[in-house]
Amino acid sequence: MKTLVRIISFLVLFTLLLEAKERVSIGVLAHKNYESTHIMWNPTAEYLNEKIPRYEFEIVPLRFEEFPPYLRDKKIDFVITNSAYYVDLENRYGISRIATLKNMDLNGRAQTQFGGVVFTLASNKTIQKLGDIKNRPFAAVDHDSFGGWIMALRELKAHHIPPDKMKVTFYGTHEAVVNAVLEGKAEAGTVRTDTLERMASEGKININDFVIINPQNYPDFYYQASTRLYPEWPIATSKHTTDELAEKVAVALISMSSTSEAARASKALGWTIPLDYQSIHECLKELDLGPYKYRKKDAFAYFLEQYGEYLLISFLLLILSIVVTLYILKINMRLRETRGELEVMNASLEVHVREKTQHLFDKSIRLEEAYLNEKYLRSILRTVADVNQMLITTRSVDELIDKATLCLSSNESFKSAKISLVKDGKLSVVAAYGVGEDKNITPIDKKAFEEGKNLMITDMDDEIMSEMCKENALKHGIKGIYALPLKSSTFSEEVIGVLSICTGRENGFSVEEQKMIEELSGDIGFALYSFTQQQQIDTLHEERLKSYQNFIDAMVNMIEQRDTYTAGHTVRVAHYAELIAREMELPEKEIQKLVESAKLHDIGKVVTPDSILLKPGKLTKLEYELIKEHAKAGYEVLSTVHLYKELAEIMIDHHERFDGSGYPYGKKGGEISLLGYIMAVADSFDAMTTNRIYKPRKEIEESLIELNELSGKWYHPAVVNAASKVLADVTIDTSITQMGSSALEEERMSYFFKDRLTKLYNEDYFMMTFNGRSRHPKPHKLWIISLVDFHHYNKAHGWEGGNELISEFADYLAMRLPEHLIFRIWGDRFVLADFEGDIEALISESSLSSRGVGTKTKEIVNIPDNLEELMTE
Repeated sequence: MKTLVRIISFLVLFTLLLEAKERVSIGVLAHKNYESTHIMWNPTAEYLNEKIPRYEFEIVPLRFEEFPPYLRDKKIDFVITNSAYYVDLENRYGISRIATLKNMDLNGRAQTQFGGVVFTLASNKTIQKLGDIKNRPFAAVDHDSFGGWIMALRELKAHHIPPDKMKVTFYGTHEAVVNAVLEGKAEAGTVRTDTLERMASEGKININDFVIINPQNYPDFYYQASTRLYPEWPIATSKHTTDELAEKVAVALISMSSTSEAARASKALGWTIPLDYQSIHECLKELDLGPYKYRKKDAFAYFLEQYGEYLLISFLLLILSIVVTLYILKINMRLRETRGELEVMNASLEVHVREKTQHLFDKSIRLEEAYLNEKYLRSILRTVADVNQMLITTRSVDELIDKATLCLSSNESFKSAKISLVKDGKLSVVAAYGVGEDKNITPIDKKAFEEGKNLMITDMDDEIMSEMCKENALKHGIKGIYALPLKSSTFSEEVIGVLSICTGRENGFSVEEQKMIEELSGDIGFALYSFTQQQQIDTLHEERLKSYQNFIDAMVNMIEQRDTYTAGHTVRVAHYAELIAREMELPEKEIQKLVESAKLHDIGKVVTPDSILLKPGKLTKLEYELIKEHAKAGYEVLSTVHLYKELAEIMIDHHERFDGSGYPYGKKGGEISLLGYIMAVADSFDAMTTNRIYKPRKEIEESLIELNELSGKWYHPAVVNAASKVLADVTIDTSITQMGSSALEEERMSYFFKDRLTKLYNEDYFMMTFNGRSRHPKPHKLWIISLVDFHHYNKAHGWEGGNELISEFADYLAMRLPEHLIFRIWGDRFVLADFEGDIEALISESSLSSRGVGTKTKEIVNIPDNLEELMTE
């Protein structure tokens, strides 16, 4: 028994261990407070939990000073922080960016850059430019706040305002800085771009109360700015985080939809591939901040290391010169004897000086070469940055490849650039630009593709070079060829193409240049993979929409199976609703939702019994309450499916009224959706203009008058106005009727229009036929058969005997006259429509005469308008 318990306990424990998820912490800079940081970023953690179910992601809000101990102790796996602090942490703790935030501006567009804005009150006329800020109270966010201090500090330095001439107070948050200026605690301040606009949109400030100092004009940038623009916040992976997890997080974030809850909560449009942060390095380097804070100290140490030997020699020479001088003074008498020695010493010293001079000259040459090399690398870096910008902004794979290749070939150091991709299992050139461009796959391309490794050729006589390649290299001065396989990610082994670049530099590609090109090839490969993923997502979306439409069609078909009149009604209501919506100039997307909802607006009637749905007369209070349930029933059917919830929200309102007297909830005024109001008018118009079981149709003009009389009471006035314009000229099919159009539907209607005893048509149907509201044409001639003194037969044989005789005679008439309309009216009377035979012979062959029951017949040729006259003797 104990053994069994242990086994069960072990299995339970093992199951729990299998289900346990690995916790992943994301440290986020809390630039407001911890609570707002959780609100802003928790949806991102939930999004990653859904996309990467093996892990459980959590948000850890941190201040600037909290990041170092958390990274040092491996308490966080990812970092989301401002761009400058990222550069500092990258240098100190080895974090590396995997994606950059696409911030959403107030126009709903993506912004991957941001800047700083320096501002003062519009009423402050003493500050007109940056130079006026000197020695004035100034508000900023924090020493380490990039947009809230460092960007502005760079511009102030450029305008010759040193930090010691600033009276700066740090207020902790961007909103606190704005309020400090507004309340007069500071005469000017700086915050990141978008702060003023967002506070104004939230009603916290009036943006006209402020004026921007040193305004800059950036055509594609939405917000006001005073500084240069820099890349947006990155998300970076900690040094201890696995490559596999980093790749999954990067793919998930870059695939994030701009409409997802995670994107909306972070006030962004998702994430993109990591941008180039070189401009931030330049800013921090210029200000001696971040990783460059101790640059002067390091430079001095470097100088001592490189030139310490010469300094020591110079110092010793100085001491020696002093000693020699003292020695000369002391032994002046021995001057002549030692002159020769001094001349030798002087000569030696001259040689040494010449050597030192030559050394310094060589050093200068090397510095100039280093400067030219740095200038060259900067041009390469600009080209790489331009290509990365294209990766973000291009809308298609073909555009991306073409522009990226053209941009690379435009660099003055590159002779040509070419991109090849796998198509139908074969490597093919898709874009090639530059001198001597080769649109064929070369042996170099093929080898880089097959081996999946970078391949560099600097010897143009290499055996891998074909004769055509050699001739091309000689003709165009090509000194180096670099072929790099394109992969979907750094961690993937699958090769999807090859990037080939040719250079005219004597020594081929430098080490720094190779690294930049390698990183660029990774970015291009990842971008191509992202496009492929997006195409797959688009395909799934199209299939989803197709499934959605198939569902709509299936539901409409279900309605048609139950009642062809109701199905025709829904199609007409959808048509009328579309006409009204277009007259009101609603967006196309809203019109399509309205049409699809209208097709399904009566789907809830599938739960309504035929005895109520088809009743020709006035409904009882209970029956009316039951039929009102169809709106709720239809809503419950559709709202449980996410794709159709919007349609359900429209459909639920089509019986609500403007004054609140409708159902199912008694909504009124603005509580009812505009699309619901449109459907209500279209539904009522069709009900008025078509024949119903219980009342005849109205003319279009009469129907529109009734809609206008109820405008502002039942219906929305604007909708009625639009309907009056577009429905006045519609064509109404006057043959439409609610009577059954098939044998099956006629059988369903028999509950109301057939006599329960004889199964012949009853007097209600008789009246409808003569009023032109049944599916049968109005007869031209009638025979009325009345049973004489039938009450005596009932008295003698009982009600059951009388019923038996009536049923027997009805069956006889139906059998003999199958093509004629036969009615039983008023108990003991029968009506034959358009019978041309011998009526007396017909009756004599029945069982009436053998039972002793007489008959009386009456022929009606000219049928009067008042049917009561037919019944008079």
